Amino acid sequence: MRRTAYEDLVDWKGDEFRKPLLVYGARRVGKTYLVRQFAKAEYAKVIYFSFEQNPDFRELFLNEPEAGRVLRQISSLSKVDITPGDTLIILDDIHFCPEALGVLADFAESGFGFDIIACGFPAASPKAESKIEELLRTRVISQLQVYPMSFKEFLMATGNDNLASYLAGRNWSAVGSLIGQYDASLKDYLFCGGLPQVVQAFVEGKQPGEIRLLQKDNLTAISGDILRFAPRRHSDEISAIWTSAPNQLLEENQKFTLARLREHARLKDFESSIDWLVRAGLLYKVHKLSKVSMPIDFFQDKRSFKLFPFDPGLAAALLEVDPARILVGEEAFEGFNHSLLQVLVMGQLAQRKVPVCYYGMQGSTVEVDFVVQEPSRILPVEVMPHQNGNSKALRLFAARNPGRKGIRASLDNYFDRSWMENVPAYTVGDYLDFV
Repeated sequence: MRRTAYEDLVDWKGDEFRKPLLVYGARRVGKTYLVRQFAKAEYAKVIYFSFEQNPDFRELFLNEPEAGRVLRQISSLSKVDITPGDTLIILDDIHFCPEALGVLADFAESGFGFDIIACGFPAASPKAESKIEELLRTRVISQLQVYPMSFKEFLMATGNDNLASYLAGRNWSAVGSLIGQYDASLKDYLFCGGLPQVVQAFVEGKQPGEIRLLQKDNLTAISGDILRFAPRRHSDEISAIWTSAPNQLLEENQKFTLARLREHARLKDFESSIDWLVRAGLLYKVHKLSKVSMPIDFFQDKRSFKLFPFDPGLAAALLEVDPARILVGEEAFEGFNHSLLQVLVMGQLAQRKVPVCYYGMQGSTVEVDFVVQEPSRILPVEVMPHQNGNSKALRLFAARNPGRKGIRASLDNYFDRSWMENVPAYTVGDYLDFV
């Protein structure tokens, strides 16, 4: 299956001054598969080590070895002669061997010219997280975060390359003529989500019941990861937050309420647990914006926030939604307090690496779903299934903030108005990148 992150890897390889690359992200988003496919296609020789499958490899990196010795040992164990430019060294599951991260700095400064990619789940190891922060701060390594498959990637995986290309080219005339096909594919995507293993099962023709069982297996694996990798004293809290997040999006307010977890709960008691889930890539945390001004990070209300799961399919599985309610009829779009569409849009915004908040206007119960900070402007984004003549949130925002044109993310085709642009919800991220 084609991933857009593959092109990022190609760009990295084409950089004359490339540094060791850290490929990271939530578990089961396809990091290892992506890197190994890239290595197979782009390099003559590949050396692959997994510190989870072969913990003995850790011995190579103990006692702060220098890069030359490590290279000789890697070459000896792999039976591969390492030559610059045509050999890729992959150090997988790097969180099981934080010591190997220290050698990356030595590789970067040695001038040997060898290509190295480390893959991992940094939240699994505080020591690894700390070392990665140091390497990034000193600009010794580059990084690439891998997310679940996007809707565009899902279209390509399911043989709908034409639908994907029309979105990529912003061919709104073609999109409008095929809007029914986009809606049908979007239902499939909201049900399946973007985990490659699940998408592959869908492509192979597995039935909805089989897909849901596979999703349940992934949820069980995530619960196991929490017990295995999260700080032991917080694992129960982290599990409770993870399972509660999609349920709380069904509430009218959608604000994450700690009292749902424990009576008289205080934010300071749960903050580190929420932060772990965010760092693990399992949840996106969106604070309330107290004032429409830049930088929006400065004007966040730290006490009020919403939590969005990283994958719509897993969100639906956590909610135990009958697959028929998503695949048949309009409930996938109209129901669930629009939360599946919001998870869809939030996933796109998260990948853009820009600040995102939500905004509740004073004196009104109306909220703007997302407020995005672009380089030179603040952009409100409202999520709704279909065109609505009122668009109360965006209209009120525009009235109170003259000159701030908004985005309505809906299932309708693109059109432009003086106070907002309507953009198909499944291509909002690409559209914002373009504009």
